[in-house]
Amino acid sequence: MPEAIFGIAIAVLAVTAVSGKVERTVVTIPMLVVGAGVISGWLFGVEPELSHGAILFLEITLALVLFSDASRIDLSSLRSERAWPRRMLGIGLPLAILLGAALAGLALGLEPGWALLLGVILAPTDAALAEPVLTTPELPQRIRQTLNVESGLNDGLALPALFVAVALIEAEGGLTGSEVVRLFVVQLGVGVVFGIGFGLLGGWLVGRGLGSGWMSESYQKIATLALALACFGATQWVGASGFVATFVAGIVFASRCRQTRKGLFEFAENEASALVLVAFLVLGAGPLRSILQDPPGWQVWLVALGSLVVVRPVAVVVSMLGSGAMGPTRLFFGWFGPRGLATIVFLLTALEETMAIPEPVTRTVILTVGLSVLLHGLTAHPASMALVQKLDDMKRVEAEAMAELAEVADLPMRMARPAG
Repeated sequence: MPEAIFGIAIAVLAVTAVSGKVERTVVTIPMLVVGAGVISGWLFGVEPELSHGAILFLEITLALVLFSDASRIDLSSLRSERAWPRRMLGIGLPLAILLGAALAGLALGLEPGWALLLGVILAPTDAALAEPVLTTPELPQRIRQTLNVESGLNDGLALPALFVAVALIEAEGGLTGSEVVRLFVVQLGVGVVFGIGFGLLGGWLVGRGLGSGWMSESYQKIATLALALACFGATQWVGASGFVATFVAGIVFASRCRQTRKGLFEFAENEASALVLVAFLVLGAGPLRSILQDPPGWQVWLVALGSLVVVRPVAVVVSMLGSGAMGPTRLFFGWFGPRGLATIVFLLTALEETMAIPEPVTRTVILTVGLSVLLHGLTAHPASMALVQKLDDMKRVEAEAMAELAEVADLPMRMARPAG
């Protein structure tokens, strides 16, 4: 364990030392971090299988990301002006899950429950892994905000489907209908109740503390961090889903305590981003290194690549039909759905809730994330600039009709690196 900690720390130092140079190339920071993790794992003997401590770290990181993502999204703006994210979340996400499940069932020969589980795990996206897309100022803000909002909400919205898949697997394994319903209700229902409770309590406590002068503004970020962790820990303690709870708590807390939004945004841009980068170092040092040492069969490659280049693009393009978005924009949305932390932690959650997961499922998830970091990272800047050029060409003849140019309210972005 000491050598593993040393190896991870050295990798972090190496990445930070060259981060400024790397940001001026087509290589993204997540690509560099994962590569550094693979190398440090090989040099310092990090076990390919994730330890209990590493799993706990990944789970806590996702819980904090879910909390901050949910709290930084202005739901009133989403209802009033963001038809594109609503389409991608309401139509594209379920369609991607179903198409992914069909592909997994056909290519890997999985039973319906396992196929659905894999479809759910591969559906959430992490736009921060293709950061140049979010930070290219030449791209219309509506395009960048659409991907930002979708990425911030789709992991939380996919959680119920995850527990539907787990319940289906348990039913296939011999559990009675009442036991399956109880499993679903406990995981999802209790999580929602705890999330609402902690969100209301935290909003009242922080709001009163700041309003009365009892709480220092410099400590409000620590208070929100403690609230998210308390919500996650308490919900997991009673056997329900801490991820559902923290996602709901983030929404409720931000709506009840709006004066803390700036602190939440700063947390999302700094501490949460740093935790995500360390999580990808751990991922590279363990599971991804294992994939490189023992490559999977062609069926796994087919599902992983199909998820990235067929399932997601088809689902998003269908969801955007009739939206007013132009063809190149729809294809751009379809391609930029990087798979990241949520995909890995969804897999770990399924491992906790079910019996042994079939090896093809696990290897497909790890391979998909690795390919996504590489392919989406390499194409982020070139594809962004190509779309900018295409939209500029179209603007000359139909500027007034371009939905891409509509103004939208500015929202904080969750980047793959701490804010400077």
